[in-house]
Amino acid sequence: MELTRFTDLALRALMRIAAQPERVTAAQLAAQVAAPPAFMAKVVTRLSGMELVDARRGRTGGLTLAPGVLERSVGGIVRELEAGPVIDCLHPEPCPLLTGGCLLRAALGRAQEAFYASLDPIRLRDLVPAAAARPAPRRRHSPLPHPAPTAPRTAPAGGRALRADPTGNHTTAVLAGQEER
Repeated sequence: MELTRFTDLALRALMRIAAQPERVTAAQLAAQVAAPPAFMAKVVTRLSGMELVDARRGRTGGLTLAPGVLERSVGGIVRELEAGPVIDCLHPEPCPLLTGGCLLRAALGRAQEAFYASLDPIRLRDLVPAAAARPAPRRRHSPLPHPAPTAPRTAPAGGRALRADPTGNHTTAVLAGQEER
């Protein structure tokens, strides 16, 4: 079986995005896989529509894998991207064998499904060894880590200093000439 160029680039894009520690743009993906940028933009739009990638516009924009995509079956992804019969018996002109009970279309359909079935046990993670070792992407609204405890300090002369306690829940005022407790 032969994949369409679109499906080939979509799988390569998913693998490249999975291997990147930071967001990547469609233009960067196009350069990495030697594809026309306009065609890669169409691929990325489709991947986003399939909810395989999260796309963000703007200065801090780019592409990341959607949650759980590394566990998706390659066979399922290819099925969704290829969506259609192996041959089209109606175009460019209807095949004269359609009325005579042609068995070719059914045989090719079974072969196509066997091909997809052979890809079903393979997860996207299996195609990207670096993805398993890479840290999970940062959450957009993750809480800040608590500051590390520091040694007591003295406020500057004539002033006052504020310092957060080790849990980050309270601040302590230190007046001039006093040592922090």
